[in-house]
Amino acid sequence: MTRTDKPRRDSGLSTESAADVRIVAKGGAIQIIGQITQRSLSFLFTLVIEAFFQVGGFGLYRFVTQVLAIGGQLGLAGFNYASMRFIARARALDDPSGVRSAARVGLLGSAVASAVVLAVLLAGAGIIAQPFTSSPGDAGELAFLLRVGAPYVPLFAFMQVLRYSTQAYKTMIPSVVVGNIIQPAMRFILGVALLVAGFGITGAVTTLSISMGIGVLAAAYYLRRMLSPAERGAERQPMLGPMVKFALPQAGTSLLSLQALGLGVIVLKLFESNVQVGLFGIALALQGPGSVFLSGIVNIWAPVVSDLYERGEIERLGFLYKTITRWGATFSFPIFAALVLFPELFVAIFGSDAAGAAPLVAVLAAGSFLYTGTGPSGYVISMTGRPGVNFVNSIVGVGSYIALGLWLVPRYGALGMAIGDAVVTGSVNVVRVIEAKVLVGVQPYGRSFLKPVSATAAAAAVAVLWRAVFGDAVIISVGGLAVAAAVYLGVLLLMGVDPEERHIWETIKTRMLRRRP
Repeated sequence: MTRTDKPRRDSGLSTESAADVRIVAKGGAIQIIGQITQRSLSFLFTLVIEAFFQVGGFGLYRFVTQVLAIGGQLGLAGFNYASMRFIARARALDDPSGVRSAARVGLLGSAVASAVVLAVLLAGAGIIAQPFTSSPGDAGELAFLLRVGAPYVPLFAFMQVLRYSTQAYKTMIPSVVVGNIIQPAMRFILGVALLVAGFGITGAVTTLSISMGIGVLAAAYYLRRMLSPAERGAERQPMLGPMVKFALPQAGTSLLSLQALGLGVIVLKLFESNVQVGLFGIALALQGPGSVFLSGIVNIWAPVVSDLYERGEIERLGFLYKTITRWGATFSFPIFAALVLFPELFVAIFGSDAAGAAPLVAVLAAGSFLYTGTGPSGYVISMTGRPGVNFVNSIVGVGSYIALGLWLVPRYGALGMAIGDAVVTGSVNVVRVIEAKVLVGVQPYGRSFLKPVSATAAAAAVAVLWRAVFGDAVIISVGGLAVAAAVYLGVLLLMGVDPEERHIWETIKTRMLRRRP
């Protein structure tokens, strides 16, 4: 046993495993704080828009932002992930010229792709709007809003490439400050100000582009500071071909991600009114808190996957994969269980006209269990150099999603779309777990995964019994959630603390003691 392989006395982890856990925990914690900030501001903005325009107005705004989000992913063309992977690889191989070249190619590629998308949006907004509206007036309004928001596409692409380039340095601070604090804060502040000033939904859409522009400036500042003198002055490498080869299938994967694409909103708008779209949007918004951990951890997880895989550290990669999946389940499972059991309690936040979203919330939460419970499997596949596999997964997933939507929405409206969403989301992520095991040799489950599963089952049983005995009045439901939460924490403590959590706690205590005078 080498010196670096000796177990640590404080936690039982090897030195290398402990270092991996620290990197992911620190980066994940920073990103989770950012995610909470971003999602809180987004949620509050949703409440503000719903208060100004009711569910129908929010449905129109949600549709416009979804179309722009799809345009943003097209304009990004996968160069954010390509930049991160190739910069992380170059740094692992101590190649300064590779770092500089990857960043330049990423920005150039996204600039070209986003310019094409911008032109299409400006010229073809009227054509895009027609299938989703029932009158010329509605089509004109939708086309106008799409043109107003079109500058969002290149600005989003630049900001994301710059952010992901900083993540390749295995730190999340610059990316979080830019994408999770500065940009959403500017969007919220400017958006509320323009709504109060009477600019309506046009003002809300305009703030998307303005806030992205501010984010681009901040991200460029951070990346410039992070480049070493050797990286700034290094000669260029011919990296266009390899990066394009990686970026394009990854672009397809990102674009066809069910979460990014928001197909439910698009399919619903084809058949239903803005009200049904609004209800579905509210149900999606309430899933946000449960996915905070997974969405927060993956951005630091992605460059770590690339780094460990390039070094041939498959065992360390598998260990960390299990740890992150367990952490994700521990934080998310109780939230989704609450959404399944008490959906009407959370929907009430939006007012009485949002009551119809309650069954949608419960159905979507059922699918979210599998989304978070399968861990960051997609990143294991892509960041080990297999984006084409994820691309195929996405094509199959989107095809299934559209087919189910076209079948279920005309019959059941937004509820049918929620059912289709849950079925496809769960199925695609289960398949990715199997693929990661076959292709990379790692899987996300260890014995300790039973802890959050058992704790969630116990808490859910208590919540169901509580409701059966005491009823479902608001104050009673709040009390039931509090009791269930206490049961959840109690079961986790009874089942013991794992070495990874013990190590993190010891590290925190040590640093706190050092800072004491």
